[in-house]
Amino acid sequence: MKILLDTHVIIWALTDDPGLPGNARELISSPDSIILYSAASLWEIALKNQKSPDKCPYREKEIADYCRRSGYEPLGILPEHIFAVRDLAVRGDRYLGNHDPFDSILIAQAKTEDCLLLTHDTMMGNYDERCICMI
Repeated sequence: MKILLDTHVIIWALTDDPGLPGNARELISSPDSIILYSAASLWEIALKNQKSPDKCPYREKEIADYCRRSGYEPLGILPEHIFAVRDLAVRGDRYLGNHDPFDSILIAQAKTEDCLLLTHDTMMGNYDERCICMI
């Protein structure tokens, strides 16, 4: 199974954060799982670290190196991913007025690449896409 990790899940997994639920740990460590991380997550980390290094003390290159050493596979942003953003389904009772562009590209990547997006972000629940796996 291919699993794309949301940005915070990457950090939790790499730092062995207790916030990472046991079911997510099992999925990530399963020999049947192919773990992917997105270039969008590295971009998000870079922006957050520049803006507020005390809240996000991680640097994008450091995270990419950790991912590589952990056996995670990089996923670039392709035109198909960008095109898929426009077609993401939103739940009928939800509104995406202040949506996070990083959320939408990660969902589009997961949907396009036929993998699960592992996340703990409740805002992802605004989307009606089967590729989202809430932990």
